[in-house]
Amino acid sequence: MLADNEIDLHHARLAIWHAAWLLDQGDFARNETSMCKVFCSEAFGRVVDRAMQILGSIGITRDTVVERIYRDIRPFRIYDGPSEVHRHVLA
Repeated sequence: MLADNEIDLHHARLAIWHAAWLLDQGDFARNETSMCKVFCSEAFGRVVDRAMQILGSIGITRDTVVERIYRDIRPFRIYDGPSEVHRHVLA
């Protein structure tokens, strides 16, 4: 699970860098930023879910920061438009 987290985080980082690079080049990068928003918000959800799973029952207590991150990360799939809207626009 830790390896899967590293893979998700690495790909999210690359997607962000690519979208930022396109924007720096003067491109509007509409598709790339939409793809980045969807992928990253869902990847971060998977990462925190795996972290919660690794910690077991302590992961849902306030003894770790994971519980807070778990609550805070879910709305990322809604900010700047729900992932489904971005998917619809991309399709």
